Amino acid sequence: MSQSETTRDNFSREAINKMRIGLSAIREINSSVKLLSLNARIEAARAGDAGRGFAVVSEEMKRLSDGIQLTAEKLDGEISSTEQEMNEAETSARGNRLSDLAFNAIEILDRNLYERTADVRWWATESAFVDACAESENEEKARLAVKRMDIILKNYTIYKELVMVDLNGRILANGRPEQFPLQGRDVSAEPWFRGAAATANGLEYFVADIGPCSLTKDNAVIYAAAIREGGMTTGRVTGVLAVIFDWSQAEYIVKNVRLSEAERAGSRVILFNGSGRVIAASDGRGVLSEDVSLIGGIKRALAGEKGFTIESHHGKKTIIAYACTPGYETYRGLGWGCAILIPA
Repeated sequence: MSQSETTRDNFSREAINKMRIGLSAIREINSSVKLLSLNARIEAARAGDAGRGFAVVSEEMKRLSDGIQLTAEKLDGEISSTEQEMNEAETSARGNRLSDLAFNAIEILDRNLYERTADVRWWATESAFVDACAESENEEKARLAVKRMDIILKNYTIYKELVMVDLNGRILANGRPEQFPLQGRDVSAEPWFRGAAATANGLEYFVADIGPCSLTKDNAVIYAAAIREGGMTTGRVTGVLAVIFDWSQAEYIVKNVRLSEAERAGSRVILFNGSGRVIAASDGRGVLSEDVSLIGGIKRALAGEKGFTIESHHGKKTIIAYACTPGYETYRGLGWGCAILIPA
């Protein structure tokens, strides 16, 4: 909520409070008038005929008091209705704002991952990689490929590792051999290898959903593209290049959604995959183990919607603001979404 919206909301609530204070004062005065009218009727009855005129005044006071009471009740109802409308408007504005933040978070991630698809397809045409795959037994060419990978990794810190594989699924080179001694390992059964090797041309790529990576021993998203003869888009497949995205980038995104300090203290921001499993969380909990697919707002996000719900979550009334992956450019996304869970 912007500062001007907060100021306007505070002013409206202050006005409501002043009206309630004024209404309370009217009721107190009217209560005194009623008591005075009752006493007057009692005294008029004691005075008999002499108090008959006073009784008329007493009845008029009672009629006016009853009218004031009806007016006060009507005003009380109108104040309550206005206050409810204000609360609903405030909740709607808050929910829509949080939904926009969820959308921005997943859009940032999509844009980031789109660039990974561009990187892997571009680097698959790198001459050092093309030559190393063309002569897969040439150790000198493999060493040159490692050097090129090292340069890439030093300039693209969002990658955990780069891996070059021959057509039989044997790793020829990787960018950080000291940290990850992978050369010679057989990855022919890996989905990313099979998917990339089966692509029709150099414009295509393969990506698998986030999961444990057998190469780096942590959670990762792997993008892979075929290395083709001569580096040509329509060339014969001679190998595969895979880039392993550093998944801590996603954690950075969910931890830096632009919430206020008060909101951040009681909220949780999560990314979830197409089956509703948590893949990143601002509190670090439940990654790849927590299923949130049964939460109402998450269900809607998985159906492609953007918005917010107010529902019970862990026994507490909670705003679930959500958005599904919008994709970016030629990257359609993997059906992921983002949700912000915050006390209502």
